[in-house]
Amino acid sequence: MTPSDATGRGGLTLADYGLDERWRAHLAVAAMDTGETLAPARVTCVHRSAIDVVTAAADALADTPVTARTIALGRPGHRDDEAWPPVVGDWLAVDTTGRVHTVLARRTYLARPSAGRDSHEQPVAANVDVLVIVEPFVPEVSAGRVERLTALAHSAGTSVWLVLTKADLVDSEQAERAAGELGALVDAVHVVSSHSHQGLAGLADALAEAGTAVLLGRSGAGKSTLTNTLLGTDLATGPVRQGDAKGRHTTTSRGLVAGRGCLVIDTPGVRALASTTDADAVDETFADVVSVAARCRFTDCRHQDEPGCAVRQAVGEGSLDAARVERYLRMSAESSRLRQRTDARAWRDQERRLSRENKVGRRTTMRLKGRRN
Repeated sequence: MTPSDATGRGGLTLADYGLDERWRAHLAVAAMDTGETLAPARVTCVHRSAIDVVTAAADALADTPVTARTIALGRPGHRDDEAWPPVVGDWLAVDTTGRVHTVLARRTYLARPSAGRDSHEQPVAANVDVLVIVEPFVPEVSAGRVERLTALAHSAGTSVWLVLTKADLVDSEQAERAAGELGALVDAVHVVSSHSHQGLAGLADALAEAGTAVLLGRSGAGKSTLTNTLLGTDLATGPVRQGDAKGRHTTTSRGLVAGRGCLVIDTPGVRALASTTDADAVDETFADVVSVAARCRFTDCRHQDEPGCAVRQAVGEGSLDAARVERYLRMSAESSRLRQRTDARAWRDQERRLSRENKVGRRTTMRLKGRRN
């Protein structure tokens, strides 16, 4: 398993890609376990049977320029690697031949449930510091999508920002109202326009301090355009449809790019987003509703027609938004269904694995008996 097509990355270093002393410590531990010389590498893109990484020699200085490599995917040198296969953002320990020894322990892991019936999680990225929700003003901002992505960030343990794009297409009053209403859900909100450059300087400064950021949002939200503007990259972009202002998938795979002090993972547009299976993350996202629900007469109140429901009372008084409560109830119910389905699938997979192991054990026993006879 040898790397191919090594090329330079414009003078960028592993420090520009997020290497710090903690990652070097993890690498040193991996090297001690094997007695080999291991170099750090970060995954920038994942293909069907290979990964793109940036790497440098094990003893390289902090300001040594990185080299880009493509490594064929096989089994890692460390056979019990539970994190295999790697995802975008992973840090790897790579030996002198270019073989991946192991995936270094992840600080964060971001995955989103499939919107289909199989409920399989789809890996998004690893070692992310902030999830940036990119939501355009045109077509109108979707509070439901912001809430679902916020819950995803809470589940992964990352900070969450909201970037409202295409601010040049709406008046300032509308922009301020949307930022005020949705800003309470997230850690920070930025109103920007790649066309007029409104708000970009402040966002760039914030990203430079944030570490690794992953951009998530609908197709046509302006994620790739935003990345190009902020980092000086040339990711493919495309126009939106004139009829409904919706975009097409121009980004087809997740990619980690660095530039101008920022480190960003661009992702394909999300058309359908299932709820996270993490009930605590959902409750954290709807903390205002959960706080009121704690005052309901019954602990298992469904907030529908039960007597003494504090949530329905708050909706009637206008202190809770009815649409937001409805989204909370729908998202909580979906989270519960997905969690049950995921648990059931895990149980079936375990039963199949034990059945296969049992068959192998019986065959081995019969073979040994035959030899003794």
